[in-house]
Amino acid sequence: MRVLILDDDEELGGLMQPVLAKYGMDLSLAFTPSQAFEQLDRQAFDALLLDMMLPELDGMSVCRTIRASGKPYAQISILALTARAELTDRIVALESGIDDFVAKPVEMRELVARIGAVVRRHRDNREPPPPVPEPQVHSGLSLSPTHMSAVYGTFEINLTELELRILQPLSEAGGAILSRAEILERIGYDTQSDPGMIDTIIYRVRQKFRDQGLKTDFIKTLRGQGYCIRAE
Repeated sequence: MRVLILDDDEELGGLMQPVLAKYGMDLSLAFTPSQAFEQLDRQAFDALLLDMMLPELDGMSVCRTIRASGKPYAQISILALTARAELTDRIVALESGIDDFVAKPVEMRELVARIGAVVRRHRDNREPPPPVPEPQVHSGLSLSPTHMSAVYGTFEINLTELELRILQPLSEAGGAILSRAEILERIGYDTQSDPGMIDTIIYRVRQKFRDQGLKTDFIKTLRGQGYCIRAE
């Protein structure tokens, strides 16, 4: 497995190289975004370890540039190396195309596990999904992946990709309760991911419907259990 690290800490990559080599990972180093793009243009990598605080461009801008590039590396697995742990920052990063996070200082066993999980998830996602009728209607909620929207009754909102992904398993559950861990698993994240992400996204979806005038919450919270969608 080929991995590229973009971090201006020149010692960090050197420390990582022999450890990752033991797990069959060949680590290449870049210290500036321009160096990283040169390497991405020259050869294929399975994953990019991306520091969030960089010269030239910040990590979020690097990620957006990669995803919008239209080049073969646009779909590379990206893991953010960050000391910033705020949930809002992580959600914005996920919606910008980052796949997962590894906190600094880096714990190598966790890093290896997360690289493997993200690369596997990307490979699985390349398999064409079975055709799904458009739109998907469950429990009074209609989701349109094509239009990135949700309709409940006479109320319609626009969705981000992450909001859509989280609503889909809830809408398909037929009113059954899904824990936050179950939702994370169904959208492709491991159980070590922050479950608070689910709470924040659901709060945001509810607020979007409230802003449109919907007075009731059809996404129900079951304390200590999880969430479900139930029509009134």
